[in-house]
Amino acid sequence: MPDGLGPNGELRDGDVRERIFASALRHFSQKGYAATSLREIAEDARTTKPMIYYYFGSKEGLYGHIVREFLEEMEAAIRSSLPDGPPPTEQVMRYCERYLDYFLRNEEIIALVLREVFGLGGTPLFTFSQAFGERVRKPLDEILARGIDRGVFPKHDVAELATAITGILNMFILAHVFGGAPIEREAPLRQVAVFIRGLEASAR
Repeated sequence: MPDGLGPNGELRDGDVRERIFASALRHFSQKGYAATSLREIAEDARTTKPMIYYYFGSKEGLYGHIVREFLEEMEAAIRSSLPDGPPPTEQVMRYCERYLDYFLRNEEIIALVLREVFGLGGTPLFTFSQAFGERVRKPLDEILARGIDRGVFPKHDVAELATAITGILNMFILAHVFGGAPIEREAPLRQVAVFIRGLEASAR
């Protein structure tokens, strides 16, 4: 159902927004951020540039929405497969397993996003990093906080611990995406396990 008029008297509804979003995802995936123009996105979405500005503010804003939605989907996929019962150490390992599994199942689109945001730097990279911390890392933050409360892990800044753990995983992922290094699920998990054992030992 239309919910009013946008710029230039064009009908403003959810379908227009969805068409813009789908068009932008398609063009960014095929051509990259820098080579895609708002005119191309608008024509493909059967709308106008003012409508893109209305919904997303700018080209960077549109790209940011795509990145955040992708990371929200990643968070939901990881969180839905995490068990509630096991001790925090096992939950950390389960999180890392799901994290790597999600990458391996969606390697093509994730590699595309990583190449784009690291290549662009600036605002897109900041948006990605901020959204990653807010969404994908959040389940791990919660697990670590519970572990600290129970005395399993030492008292330390949760965000720093979570960043260290995801940093191990990302080291392998980035080496694969940018350097072509083979990635095996077991190798990063072994390194995380060493880190977790060190945390447990320092909490005693």
